[in-house]
Amino acid sequence: MDEKKAKKLFKKYLNQTCSKEEKELLERFLESYQGEDVQMSNFRFDNEVKQEVWQKISEKTEIPKSKKTNFNRFLLKYAALFLGLIGLAVAFNYFSSNTTEKSTLVIEDKAIVLKTGDNQTKKIIVGGGESITDADGNVLASQSNDQMVYHGKSTTELVYNEIIIPKGKTFELKLSDGTLVHLNADTSLKYPVSFVEGKDRKVFLKGEAYFEVAKDPKHKFTVVAKDMDVQVLGTHFNVSSYAKEETYAVLAEGSVAISERNLEDTTGEVSILEPGQKASLSKGDISISDVDVNDYLNWRQGDLVFNNEPFRDIIKKIERRYGVEIENSYTELDSVRFRGAFQNETIEDLLDTFKESAEFDYEITNNQILIKKPTKE
Repeated sequence: MDEKKAKKLFKKYLNQTCSKEEKELLERFLESYQGEDVQMSNFRFDNEVKQEVWQKISEKTEIPKSKKTNFNRFLLKYAALFLGLIGLAVAFNYFSSNTTEKSTLVIEDKAIVLKTGDNQTKKIIVGGGESITDADGNVLASQSNDQMVYHGKSTTELVYNEIIIPKGKTFELKLSDGTLVHLNADTSLKYPVSFVEGKDRKVFLKGEAYFEVAKDPKHKFTVVAKDMDVQVLGTHFNVSSYAKEETYAVLAEGSVAISERNLEDTTGEVSILEPGQKASLSKGDISISDVDVNDYLNWRQGDLVFNNEPFRDIIKKIERRYGVEIENSYTELDSVRFRGAFQNETIEDLLDTFKESAEFDYEITNNQILIKKPTKE
């Protein structure tokens, strides 16, 4: 069986239109790559794995009755199902490679940047052991792998540092009070080198971060995020405040007070969140809803989760996660909503998943990805 026929047969199986004979033919085709061929040896389709693959596909694959009429209810049936299964993702990419224009993706390795209070700029290398010192040579913070820890010292003056995380990377920061901050890609945080006794703790966020705030009843902790303030004494919560995107906070444990920051009205609405709730700010109004917090927190483990989100927003998440730029010329997809979860897949694997569900083509030039309408066969 040639590659073109194998690809069509594979797609028929995913669409649950294979006959019994066609299914057996496809299984024999996959088994044929258990030989000594180096290129295909990664398949490793032993009987146990193959049976697990077929069983999971049969149990979990859901196909909409009509891709055209149910466009807004797509389930990414391949995400975290096919791509996470041994060998099958490799096979799928191999079969689809003939119809998608691809070239090697070049992703620029940008450094994390730290701006100090004396206007100095330092590059932070993940995995390194950088130390941050003051003008007198005293160590203010030390790095270990992907975390920077501030030691803190007694002070009466607030001195701020700012850390900038580029697309494609995440980082952890432990503030001088013991608060742990997980910083997502394309995020900056401005924070005091040491907090001042008797003054509330305050940090300034652009992007997304998860805070594990050290308890201190005498000193409130406030995250200033675009037009929203999140105030706590000690708790765990996530805040997202990317430019031109929804600003929101999700509470994992404890309680937080959410308020709109309006310079003309300092007595704005205050909302109290309970664990498992999300507060969103839109056009000056705060709305609260119950959510699955894991959908908003799994990015800390490197997961990429889409929960009924429009494609235009998904593109932004993909850009941040992989450090690439995406142009979507197939604008009909912008408002289409998808569900899916990815873990350690390459961006090519991820794009192939969307390609099969949403039926588009894409091409890669350096770190630029162009999504376009599919070409008719």
